[in-house]
Amino acid sequence: MADLKSRLRRWFRPPRRFRLTREGKWFIGATLILGFAAVNGGINLLFLIFGMLLCLLLANGVLSEASLRHLVVTRRLPAAIHARTPFLVGIAVRNAKKRIPTFSLEVEDMVAEKPVDRRCFYLKVPAGREQETAYRRTLPRRGIHRLSGLRVSTRFPFGLLRRSMDVDAPAELLVYPALLPVTDAVLSSGLSELNDRQSTARTRRGEFESLREFRLGDDPRDIHWRTSARRGRRFVRQFEGNTGRVVVVALDDAQPKEPPAVGDPSAPFEAAVSLAASAALVLLRQGYQVGLATGGAFLAPGPGNIQASHILRHLALVEMRPAAEAGQANHVLPAALRGIAVLRVLQGPQAPRLETSRPFAGRPS
Repeated sequence: MADLKSRLRRWFRPPRRFRLTREGKWFIGATLILGFAAVNGGINLLFLIFGMLLCLLLANGVLSEASLRHLVVTRRLPAAIHARTPFLVGIAVRNAKKRIPTFSLEVEDMVAEKPVDRRCFYLKVPAGREQETAYRRTLPRRGIHRLSGLRVSTRFPFGLLRRSMDVDAPAELLVYPALLPVTDAVLSSGLSELNDRQSTARTRRGEFESLREFRLGDDPRDIHWRTSARRGRRFVRQFEGNTGRVVVVALDDAQPKEPPAVGDPSAPFEAAVSLAASAALVLLRQGYQVGLATGGAFLAPGPGNIQASHILRHLALVEMRPAAEAGQANHVLPAALRGIAVLRVLQGPQAPRLETSRPFAGRPS
């Protein structure tokens, strides 16, 4: 049904939209007054000027139409978007005309058939060439944001009217949670206790790969003292197949029994989601294998940027569980992952907080 409505809307939508500018309204008003005076007085000079003004209006329409023809407009989105963080959306315009350039072009993104408050401006796009520019935008909430299309418009050549056309270019933006300033010092106090409970032995499978700077949780036996003394910083040996330490970030996603009296009821949960995403990224940068546990799902631990994208994608779509499910068991890990450390992210009335626990015993699944 929705596809049928959108198809009918495209069929009955005019190919071009016209809107008079303020200068155009004054110009048309002066033209009508001059035409009335020419007819009333029968003065040939006034008829001549009236005809010239009408020719200017006709030329404005023809040239603006030629400027909008044979344009290919594409949108280029960034790889990662975080809530409350500015990002750039690239708009590329290719002029497929062979000889005629395009002047004074504006492109706007559309959300629910309405343009956003930012636009891209192109002074000139030569024939057979492509130009790209970008506009800055900030989205307040995580989740999926939909773009319906693009609106291309121009005031060329005289600025008397704004001619525009809509281009169907639907897109979905997956917005990751906002990032909070989680420093290494904030995590080190809790993780030092977890590291003591975990085995300090790092696997040494595979051949020597490279040297890198010492990170929190690295085995001191892997320090390459000669390089560390020469550079003034600690460096450790990195081997192929190193697994590192494992941590699971457990998010408290249950709806509180007593929501806040003022403000957004979901604000504590959104703050906890942002803290969980920030802590997971910091741990991944420190060389940990990081997993994610919520009340309804579990993401197995893993290292690197691919794991970071999996965690951010999951946190971008996680929803708060109803209060009726708050008493059920939370964060049950598979039996194969017993004994790994857990970093809990708890909701708070003022701000979320981190809480470390002993290695999770889990229970058989």
